Parts: sequence; C-alpha cells; structure tokens
Amino acid sequence: MTSELLIRLDDVTKVYRLGEVDITPLRGISLTIERGEFVAIMGSSGSGKTTLMNIIGCLDRPTTGHYVLDGEEVSKLKRDDLAFVRNQKFGFVFQNFNLLARTSALENVELPMLYWNSVPARERHRRAKEALERVGLGDRLGHFPSQLSGGQQQRVAVARALVNHPPILLADEPTGNLDSKSEAEVMTIFDQLNNEEITVILVTHDAEVADHAHRTVRIKDGVVQGDGA
Repeated sequence: MTSELLIRLDDVTKVYRLGEVDITPLRGISLTIERGEFVAIMGSSGSGKTTLMNIIGCLDRPTTGHYVLDGEEVSKLKRDDLAFVRNQKFGFVFQNFNLLARTSALENVELPMLYWNSVPARERHRRAKEALERVGLGDRLGHFPSQLSGGQQQRVAVARALVNHPPILLADEPTGNLDSKSEAEVMTIFDQLNNEEITVILVTHDAEVADHAHRTVRIKDGVVQGDGA
C-alpha cells in the first residue's frame, strides 16, 4: 500500500497564560502520521501528551507552528471552521466515556449526527444501530449507561465515535477505567478498525495497550523523546 501523509505538525508550541505565569506544555513538536497508521502517544502526567492530542483533534490550536491535516492548514482556522473539520475528520473516545446518563445507547450514538449534518431520523437510527452492532452491542440498543458495564459503555462510546465514518479515531486513555477483560475487548475493536484502514491515535500510559500500536511516540516535557516501532 502506498503511504499517504495525513497529519503533519511543524515546530508546534502551546502556551497557556495563567495569571502572570506562562505554562508551556508543548515546546516545538514536529510529527507526521500517515493514513492508516496505528500510533500510541505515551508520556507521564504533565508531559504534554493530552495537549498534543487536543491539537491533533482540532480541540485546540497551537500558539506557534503549523498543523496540516489531510492537506489543509488548520492551525489558523476560525473556531466554527475548526469545529466543522473536527466533526468531519475525527471520532473521539475518552477515558470517562462521556455518555448522557438519561439517554439510551442508540440515542447516545446518534448525537454526532445532530451536529453539522442534516441526517433524517430514520437514517440516524439505522447508522447508530449499525455502529452498535459493529462493536457487539446490537442487543443493547435501548439500554441506559447505568444498565451497562464499564466495558459496554466504552464500546457505546466507540460506536458513537464511528457513526459519522471519520477517517481518524482519537482515543485518550480509552482503557483507563476498564478491567483487563474489558480492556482486551476494546483494544480488539481498535485493532479491527485499524485493519479497516481507519487511522488510530491513542494516548496511554499503559505499555500493554501501546503494544497494540504499530508505532509509539514518547513525549517528555513537551518535546518528542522517542518515535519508533
């Protein structure tokens, strides 16, 4: 398969102003990710890995430097334009699931289709059901988060991330709240998705989780300390 550049960060910095103090979690990150890669980003607490994930996912913008996503310079986009790119390009999975407690699994998965997309209700139902079946929860459509195990809730979150058919899946400590059995189930899904040519980028502190990736980028004090298989 011919490699195709999907993500390029050139000398990216991020500075936050807290009162009279500047906090600099990223200090000149340069990184490329090709379409279809499975990349783990590792680092200790405070290393800058989550800030890097937020910039890659268009949840934040760099203070300086350039970010080119799928051929488009996105680092200088306005807020609404950045939100549109984020909705079209990324699916997000977080450690705490971020499901709506009083909403069924099916309705939780439908949520991304309510933003930026004029998807008719019948089509929303069909796509949400298909996404839940894809993660093995076709028999849990009407269940609420309180009726699901932690592993099942995270699989609902993965289905929600997939429902708009994004080319990139971003996962921030996706197994942090799971037992070992549920962790294995979720990581198997990530492996399968990557085999289907979805680019998977995950932040983790767990070496066993990172072993699923084909490449590990190690961040320390806001800079890349290592990058390899």
